[in-house]
Amino acid sequence: MKMNKKGFTLVELLAVIVILAIIALIATPIILGVIDDARKGAAKSSALGFVDAVEKSIALKMVSDTNASIPASIGTAEISSIKVKGDKPTAVNLSLDSAGSVTSGTITVSGYTVTFNEGKVSGEPTKASVSS
Repeated sequence: MKMNKKGFTLVELLAVIVILAIIALIATPIILGVIDDARKGAAKSSALGFVDAVEKSIALKMVSDTNASIPASIGTAEISSIKVKGDKPTAVNLSLDSAGSVTSGTITVSGYTVTFNEGKVSGEPTKASVSS
């Protein structure tokens, strides 16, 4: 009498589960790294958008009022007066030159601090420190 063997043995199922677990352990840090890189990129993009909005706001003020003075810096208090698309910063400390262009400073947006030096982003965004 011939017996039909259908299905998988317990050992075969356990082997598949172990292989899937190993793949998951390898893939998880890679996926988390990609997510963190995407968050840093979004923060950098939002910070650049805010800098662009600041410079355009100053240019519009200078065009509409020829007697207007260019501020030497922009701080956190001025965030609400700047119209920007995307995430608004939670903290700003920017220095401006006599033409109204951003020269240096920091912007904290989406939990990351973006540093500007000589009008350009300096390095990668860093996790913002939580002040208590």
